[in-house]
Amino acid sequence: MNYLDREASVLYFKLSQIYFHGERLSWDHYKDRMLALKNMCESTDPIYERANRILLVEEWSDEDFWPVEHDDNDCTSSVSTTDDPAYKVDIQPGISRDEKGNFHFLSKRKGLNDWVFHQYDVDFHPSIPHGHYKGKNQPKLDSYLGWVYQGSKQIRRLSRDLIIDLWNDDEFRMFARVAIEWYMDEFPAYNWRVEYPLMLPKYRK
Repeated sequence: MNYLDREASVLYFKLSQIYFHGERLSWDHYKDRMLALKNMCESTDPIYERANRILLVEEWSDEDFWPVEHDDNDCTSSVSTTDDPAYKVDIQPGISRDEKGNFHFLSKRKGLNDWVFHQYDVDFHPSIPHGHYKGKNQPKLDSYLGWVYQGSKQIRRLSRDLIIDLWNDDEFRMFARVAIEWYMDEFPAYNWRVEYPLMLPKYRK
């Protein structure tokens, strides 16, 4: 099991507080971060206890906790799928370019390899960048918090380990940085949910 080191957990906690008090995060999003943080910390980490106290006070449902098991067996448990060939995407793992010149990313990792990321996507929900299940418009994946959305509804969550693996992929990090820079240039008035959107999640072991 991979956990944040103490320095990283303190930084994540403090930045979340700063963003919330600076009205960059909603209260629900802040609690969501505490859920994620608790599950990324060892139980002996003081930040684990601080995040847990916030969740207990708010009576945040245990059903919302980030799952700790791998999603290697079946990535489609709560997602509607189809065998219609029109929904299949002919994209090789890694960064590729389609016939229109648009760049896409597809992970090699089982559990992530159904999610196609579009580099120049004008849609900001649920994250920049975000994944599209089998290249379809819906469902979509928040690449930072692992939530899967059908429209605005959270329908499931990928495991923490899968999201860590995604951000440990050098190709994806390069892809994501370009996507963020492009969005910042195209939509300068966009209100990012963090202060420094180009500060990508750290590598994890």
